[in-house]
Amino acid sequence: MPIRSCNCDNICEICLNEALELARIYIDILKGNLGLKNIHLVYSGRGYHIRVLDQFIMKEESELRGEILKYITCADVPTNEIPLGYTNLFINHFVRNIFHITGREKVEGANTKLLKDVIKNRNKIEKDDNENYQLGLFRGKIGPRRYKNLLDAMARVNLSMVDGKVSIDLKRILRLPSSLHSKVSMKCVEVKNLENFDPFKVAVPKFVEEKM
Repeated sequence: MPIRSCNCDNICEICLNEALELARIYIDILKGNLGLKNIHLVYSGRGYHIRVLDQFIMKEESELRGEILKYITCADVPTNEIPLGYTNLFINHFVRNIFHITGREKVEGANTKLLKDVIKNRNKIEKDDNENYQLGLFRGKIGPRRYKNLLDAMARVNLSMVDGKVSIDLKRILRLPSSLHSKVSMKCVEVKNLENFDPFKVAVPKFVEEKM
């Protein structure tokens, strides 16, 4: 993930927990906003795969899959700032990114100085009377032009949080649960409980445990 709290070279407990957090968010959007029901989450050994098996989605071409991908990841800056519908989804993604930025990231459209200013001012992001974040309330902290650059950069970051090519390709081979990810020696397993899943407890092969 281009924005994450850790700085590991491969995978660690921190980035896997944040990836699982994102998976929960995407699943909530797929169910709550798009009405999809037959959804499964699989730990691949190195990350998470969301598999949607609703029949009408299975039959669709890659163009619609691409639109769904852009919607759930919030890959487009909303055209208005009213915190409803898609705009509200974008706000949530935006705020999450702002509070996860470390300053080490290379974000297209957001230079190091802008990211440092974001970190410096992020605790000043305001909420409305109902304790909800609103798009635009952070604009005054960094200036309108830089704020627009930040929105555009965050939209690109949102899309890059997932593997878009894999998500819309109809010919990809899915990793089979119980198979082993060769790069990290972790098992592919279906996630039965999103709240309590810990890959370091259920996805570490026995031969790896014996070496530890």
